[in-house]
Amino acid sequence: MSLVESPSPSPLPSSGNDDFAALLDSELELASGADSAFPGDSSSALPATDDEGDDEDSEEGVGVEALEQNGNKKRRVEEQFQDQGTSVRPDKTATGSTKSVQDELCMHTGCIRGLCYTCGKRQDEEDVSRVAFDYIHKGLRLGTSEIDRLRGTDLKNLPRERKLVLILDLDHTLINTTKLQNISCAENNLGIQTAASIDDPNRSIFTLDTMQMLTKLRPFVREFLKEASNMFEMYIYTMGDKAYAFEIAKLLDPNNVYFPLKVISNSDCTQRHQKGLDVILGAESVAVILDGTETVWKKHKENLILMERYHYFASSCRQFGFGVRSLSESMQDERESDGVLATVLDVLKRIHAIFFDTAVEADLSSRDVRQVIKTARKEVLQGCKLVFSRVFPNNARPQEQMIWKMAEHLGAECSTNMDSTVTHVVAVDLGTEKARWAVKNNKFLVHPRWIEAANFRWHRQPEEDFPVIPPNEKSRCKEIAEVGQKETSNDQERNDLAGQKEKDSAKENAVATTTGPAMQG
Repeated sequence: MSLVESPSPSPLPSSGNDDFAALLDSELELASGADSAFPGDSSSALPATDDEGDDEDSEEGVGVEALEQNGNKKRRVEEQFQDQGTSVRPDKTATGSTKSVQDELCMHTGCIRGLCYTCGKRQDEEDVSRVAFDYIHKGLRLGTSEIDRLRGTDLKNLPRERKLVLILDLDHTLINTTKLQNISCAENNLGIQTAASIDDPNRSIFTLDTMQMLTKLRPFVREFLKEASNMFEMYIYTMGDKAYAFEIAKLLDPNNVYFPLKVISNSDCTQRHQKGLDVILGAESVAVILDGTETVWKKHKENLILMERYHYFASSCRQFGFGVRSLSESMQDERESDGVLATVLDVLKRIHAIFFDTAVEADLSSRDVRQVIKTARKEVLQGCKLVFSRVFPNNARPQEQMIWKMAEHLGAECSTNMDSTVTHVVAVDLGTEKARWAVKNNKFLVHPRWIEAANFRWHRQPEEDFPVIPPNEKSRCKEIAEVGQKETSNDQERNDLAGQKEKDSAKENAVATTTGPAMQG
């Protein structure tokens, strides 16, 4: 998105606006390498870091000088501007005010490194509230009016572009990453690091050498990005740091086709430990979010499609308290054809079709994708009436429980009373009165995970896949989980022991180095 593609109305001649539009585009191209370069490369759009020193100062000096030169040019244009036959001078307006025409005409809606990118005047950052967009260009700050203008331009272009905005989380959504030191013994024995080092363009596991990490791409991710890019303008938005975000972006988008100047990391967030759409140059009414963590989107839950987390590595399972063998240790993975990303791609296609294909094009700018998401979600369990049995604590109000609310959001009707209209009894124990009633009356008897699976998959799941397990089978499942937990705990202990041995060895080498000469003396 060009920041000057639809200039704000100005009384200046078009040549003045064109000069500064060209200046901004050339400045962005100079510092960012334009959209053709990858943001992670040294010659690209990666924002300068604090330790770049003299190079950054030099670049800033060039940018400041250029902006100031063009500021002088614009003032010369203003001096020549005639308004109803009255000459307008920079030091005095037609009404006699001593305020400069430059200040009066320019609203200073945005700046780059402290200089207004419209008139070139230096700005005091404390005087005006602006949002930082360093992921687009280091030092770029935009005011509310300019952000609204850019978003409004996008809305006007909806009928032509037919693209919504898609914000993609990285970890546990598109990928799974582990530190090399956290690889389990089973993963080592299976040669997982060797697989990551094979030079195969189709491989899905990679070593991030500079970060001492392994990253596994989620199955179907490449096809997902290719198809989603036809329907959405896509952003990466991660709570990871900038260097990590760029490394993963290069794996997902090596040709910089999907995410040019649209990689957002934790340093770009405007609120600690929270993600926000305030740093997205797209209207909230057209933004769809894919993320596995709901709590980081407190202000934008209506835009969120909650993803089932991808736990490929053993360390990821341990992190989230799963005492089972990981996919890597089991030599398994999600299926590409009907896995999580393939499923959510179908959901995105439905949302896109509802938004565009059922609307009169003249009304597109007034439509809201949040309402579309809400409507599509309510279709999942439409026609189902649920009763819960021993799912909630005795002293809790069922209507306030998460699983009850989730079912209602999916379109189900929830009740505390059993009658002939009930279709499902949700329980964790076969011995309850309601569970026995369900069996006797040929009602579906399902585990609460049936609702959770429908929430992730956006489809009503086969009830037979989520049975309520008898007590003896529960004990067996618990034993298996405990064994898995013990194995992962042993792996962690071995890794900790190996790490301690390395530290001890390093200490011994250090002692030998320092005491050697003294012993020789």
